[in-house]
Amino acid sequence: MPEGLSTNRKCEKYATCLADQLQFVIRYYSRTTQDPEKRISASEANALSGAGIDIVVVYQDRAREMVDFSHHRGEQDGQSAFEAAGAIGQPHGSAIYFAVDTDVSKDQIAAYVVSYFQGLTARISQLSGGAPYYRIGVYGSGRTCATLKSAGLVQLTRLAEATGWGGSRAYQDWDIKQFVTAKPLCGLKSGAWQRCVTSKDDFGAFKPIGAVAGGKTKPSLLKVIADNLNLRNVPTREGNTPIAVLPHGAQVEMLGQSAPDWARVKATLNGSEFTGHVHTGYLEPMKRALAAPGKVVALPKLPEAYWKLDNKDARRTSTSSRASVIGESGAPRRSDATGAKQVKMLTAILQWLDVAVSERYQKSDGKTFCNVYAADYCYLAGVYLPRVWWTGSAIAMLAKGQKVVAAYDTTVREMRADDLYRWLLDFGESFGWTRFSDLTELQAIANAGGVGVICADRATDGLPGHISVVVPETEAHKADRDAAGNVTQPLQSQAGGTNYMYGSAGPHWWLGKQFVGHVFFAHV
Repeated sequence: MPEGLSTNRKCEKYATCLADQLQFVIRYYSRTTQDPEKRISASEANALSGAGIDIVVVYQDRAREMVDFSHHRGEQDGQSAFEAAGAIGQPHGSAIYFAVDTDVSKDQIAAYVVSYFQGLTARISQLSGGAPYYRIGVYGSGRTCATLKSAGLVQLTRLAEATGWGGSRAYQDWDIKQFVTAKPLCGLKSGAWQRCVTSKDDFGAFKPIGAVAGGKTKPSLLKVIADNLNLRNVPTREGNTPIAVLPHGAQVEMLGQSAPDWARVKATLNGSEFTGHVHTGYLEPMKRALAAPGKVVALPKLPEAYWKLDNKDARRTSTSSRASVIGESGAPRRSDATGAKQVKMLTAILQWLDVAVSERYQKSDGKTFCNVYAADYCYLAGVYLPRVWWTGSAIAMLAKGQKVVAAYDTTVREMRADDLYRWLLDFGESFGWTRFSDLTELQAIANAGGVGVICADRATDGLPGHISVVVPETEAHKADRDAAGNVTQPLQSQAGGTNYMYGSAGPHWWLGKQFVGHVFFAHV
């Protein structure tokens, strides 16, 4: 009988040891937990699978009071579970068990729990575009398992270890059974895990899409045939914002099918690797991998463009000369120092620019100046983010090796936030910018003295996008993090409708419907 364990502790570092003794590990999805180890991460799932261990997942926030069970709460938890499954690459057809971690009566099941499972099933079905991508299971008492399975609300059951709960002693139709366990195992302390067994060949366990135990296989390469293809967190168009947009002809590595008509893939954009889900209707096999280019004519690197560099009229107390980067004397600069010294310098730049007060960045005549502020901050930090950039004709001349002098609206033009979005994608890498998908990494770079930006492109032509800078955390000002310490909202500074030395346009402002795309970039 296959053996496993259930735990709310991270198992990544114990994977090799556990693989010698177990066939599966049960871990958790959760939206509201404050326990930093409860939620399984993609890296942990890959480590377990790499060691040859199958994974079973249970969705549980609290699930012990009747207020935790309603149709609406089921819809919320179903969506959260679906998103978590997509993030770690859980394959279509495997199971998500949902916890009912209390001894509920027959009347309570009828009044609360049934509605909860109806809600979560409805939401997962909606997100799946029909039949649910994942099978639904329940963790709970024998009474709960039997009632929900006979009602057709679950396909799989995991019997809790509490034999005193209603119907548990008599219930035999379980797929997984849990036992009280009180001994350490592979670094997991006594009481931190429970022994589980299964008598079934199929109990909803899985390995993440693309995970290969013991090594790697030859990658299957495909190319994008759409003009643009959204790379998504989960395999559906419903209710999730793309991670990135893959251009026509982009090469992707197929990790495996994630749902009908969807695949989990890896792609490299601006030198950084992204993993997500795409619709397979916009992919076709590559006859061969993209060949290394032959002999090419190297174009000269485009120089930085400025309009009136060191312009003394471009100062904090003036609203003129915004096309120039800040030229006021006495401005602090970030030097080539490292670590804590650079952080102090960046903090000094923030305080000196004083975006909330300085006239240069204040909204006027319906215009906002996030682009001006971001360019000034980067300039003082020794990082190039253009306040003006070369026109197309100027770039053509520069490519021919001709000397070009900055002439306003002739050879250079001002850059709005939506222009900066495109510039970062097209030219950022050649000026030291690296694209990121992970907000935790982005904040870590700022905390180490680097410069980060978040930039979003406006969906409506002619309207500006928005850009904010990601800044080092202080004792008084912190990024928002989840229970596991992952950054959910970096610490930012911005000009805009409201100016903040520390603050932004709101949680996940870049996901607003007014924006058609967003990017995270950092300059180390």
